[in-house]
Amino acid sequence: MPKVTESHKDRRKQAILEAAEEVFLGKGYQLATVDDIAARGRLSVGTLYRYFSSKSEIMLTLMEERLGRTPDLLKRLTTGETGPWERLSRCVDIFVLALRMRHPSTGRLLLVAWGEALQDSTVRAGLVRRYARLVEYLEDVIQQGIASGEFRRDTDVNVLAALLICLADGVTFYWSANTPGLELARIRATVMSMLRSYLSPKISREETF
Repeated sequence: MPKVTESHKDRRKQAILEAAEEVFLGKGYQLATVDDIAARGRLSVGTLYRYFSSKSEIMLTLMEERLGRTPDLLKRLTTGETGPWERLSRCVDIFVLALRMRHPSTGRLLLVAWGEALQDSTVRAGLVRRYARLVEYLEDVIQQGIASGEFRRDTDVNVLAALLICLADGVTFYWSANTPGLELARIRATVMSMLRSYLSPKISREETF
């Protein structure tokens, strides 16, 4: 029997993930079955189980590959920026560009994952890890701004980072649903204006509310 190469395994794994994404988006995570995924991928259930032990593992892998790489991507693309304002601005630009260019299924997959998080503890744990890594990255940027004196010293670092992730996910959901009147350029400008109003050391805290 010929030896199965690693490249073949990787191609088969990706084919399973693509089939699973189509099934999850078409039927929803709860209604989708391993049999459905195998049928969509044109392979046997036994073959699928050689690569994934459960439907939850397939979803977790999808989340990691489609959604979980964002923190590393942000770090890589903002490494050359000189200061915290530039890093924050670059993050917002990357987010807006991703929504414009990325296949809409990515946002829909996030929506499906959040919808199932209440029912499936494994999916919920995967989302919590994604959230924590994104918050950690933004906290680092905000702390840099506080240390350099560009951001106000009393900034609630964790809450601001968490709110930015929640805002990004909310916009992603509406964008994926083709909500009328959602203009990314205006959203970008407004987010940056809000950040400057909140973070600027020259504006008193009372003036921001």
